[in-house]
Amino acid sequence: MLNDSYRLSLEARYYFEKGDYVTAYDKAKKAYILDPYNRMAFTVYTQSQIAKQWVGFLTDADKYFKKIKEIANKPNLTDKERQRVKIMLEILLNEYKNLKPSLLINDELKQKAKIQYEKAKEIYEKVFAKRD
Repeated sequence: MLNDSYRLSLEARYYFEKGDYVTAYDKAKKAYILDPYNRMAFTVYTQSQIAKQWVGFLTDADKYFKKIKEIANKPNLTDKERQRVKIMLEILLNEYKNLKPSLLINDELKQKAKIQYEKAKEIYEKVFAKRD
């Protein structure tokens, strides 16, 4: 019979491997609080935290690219709108650079994030790099 900490850490690992990083984080945190010597709980806890940052980057990228598209489709852009687009792209570029590397998170997640980063970088360089 497993104690609660190890049972929770096994559940957390299952959710982590499924890609449900929020649930994995919550269960691993509970397991780690119950037993700070539970290495699996600590590993899943820290790796889920990192994975949540990667997922957060993708969420932000989708949100910002949607706003950028809305702004770009306007017939006339104001300087304020151009600055807003520039700031959104800079946020994405910096956010990606600040993501912590991890060998345990899904390669597909990392690849999606890299694609979004490259997209933001390309737009930024084409629109803003030469004029500023």
